[in-house]
Amino acid sequence: MLYLLLFAIALSSCGIKANPKPLPEPSVEIRRIGEKIYVRSLQGDVQVEGFEKSDGWFVKESRHALCFQVKRIGGKSAKFCAGKPVESKPTVKLKEDTQSVLVIASGFPSYRLYALSEGRLHLPEIAQFKEEYRINKDYFERCYALTGVVDVRESEPYTFCVRAKEAPPLKDVERLEYQVVEGKIYLFWSYTPDELFKEFVIYRNGKQVGSTSSYIYEDTLPEKETTYTVKVRNKLGLESGGVSITYSP
Repeated sequence: MLYLLLFAIALSSCGIKANPKPLPEPSVEIRRIGEKIYVRSLQGDVQVEGFEKSDGWFVKESRHALCFQVKRIGGKSAKFCAGKPVESKPTVKLKEDTQSVLVIASGFPSYRLYALSEGRLHLPEIAQFKEEYRINKDYFERCYALTGVVDVRESEPYTFCVRAKEAPPLKDVERLEYQVVEGKIYLFWSYTPDELFKEFVIYRNGKQVGSTSSYIYEDTLPEKETTYTVKVRNKLGLESGGVSITYSP
């Protein structure tokens, strides 16, 4: 017994350690959406045999029920399966007003709504609902994919876009003034920004010379009469009519 204890101490002093505990089997979330199967790890890094990775999910298209291997990096592998696709789509009606769109769906027990851009569905879902869901409009057109949920599978997506709501009129800056200090001219103004405000754009004699999100702009003092115009630009890329002021030496 003493010999075994001394042997263990000797091994420890030589830096020899027992094998680390192996990592557990992979834990994953699986989404079957129409003909596509989406897999993502819930713990640690994994590899999914035969799938391509996109935006944090492993994706594969299959028209049949499919079983596949998922390997935990540095750990074990496990087999997972996805059932055959749901071929039908939800029946959808859209009721639109100036501020929102009411989505009325039928044909499935429940539904999931996803963002859609450049023809690609983005997981996870925005919402899960039964029968009706209201989407509030914003100032950009948004596209969506709607699936019907059957057990753990989802149907082929029904896709649609919601038009942008009308943007409020662009207000101009107020109380535009200038001050000359040591060879510099300083333009300053006041403004109350709204949610679409992006920046102020400065023009000198009709030519854009700068932009700023502050309420002051510095320029080299002109040697001749010069007209400055300050416009408001919003996130939609639109500009206000502008307010002008003229400097005369």
